[in-house]
Amino acid sequence: MTSPEILLVPIGTELPSDLLKRLLRGIEEIFGYPCRMADEILRIPSDAFDPNRRQYLSTAFLEALRERCFSAKYASILGVTEVDLFVPGLNFVFGEADCLARVAIISLCRLKQEFYGLRPNLALLEERALKEAVHELGHTFGLVHCPNSRCVMHFSNSILDTDFKSAEFCSRCSSKFKRVLRRRRG
Repeated sequence: MTSPEILLVPIGTELPSDLLKRLLRGIEEIFGYPCRMADEILRIPSDAFDPNRRQYLSTAFLEALRERCFSAKYASILGVTEVDLFVPGLNFVFGEADCLARVAIISLCRLKQEFYGLRPNLALLEERALKEAVHELGHTFGLVHCPNSRCVMHFSNSILDTDFKSAEFCSRCSSKFKRVLRRRRG
C-alpha cells in the first residue's frame, strides 16, 4: 500500500538546508501530502554522464530512484541534483518525470543565477526549485503540460518561462489534480 507522503531524495551532494526546508514546506502545502527527506544522499548514476555533452542523462536518475527508493511505498518521489541534465533531442531539461513509477528528478544547475553569469540569489533559486519540483511532481500525479503560461504545469523552455509561471496549478489543472487525489485516496 502506498504511503501518503512524498519523499525528497538529494542526489550527488548535500543541498542547502534553506532550500530543502522551502521545498518540503511548499510541496506539502501544494500537494496536501507530508513530505520528508530521504535518510541518505543517493549517488549519481555511473552511466548518466555523457562526456560529449558534458551533461547527465536524466532518465538514468529516474531509473536509480525507481531501483533504490521503492517508489511503490510513496505517493511520489522527487530527486534533486545540482548537475546539468538532458534528454536526447533537447539541449537541457530542468527536470523529468516517470508518471507510471511516480518518480521525478529536478536539477538546480540552470535554476541558479550563477549559471547565467549573475550573482547568487538564494530566494530566487528556492522559488525556481519549488516551481520545477511542483511541475515534475504534477506529472507523477498524472498531469500533463498546460497551455496556460502562468500555470506551474506549463513547459519551461527557458529560465524565463520558469520565472514567469506561478508555483500553483491553474484552475483546469487544479481540477484534474483534485480528481486524481480522490482516486488515490479512494
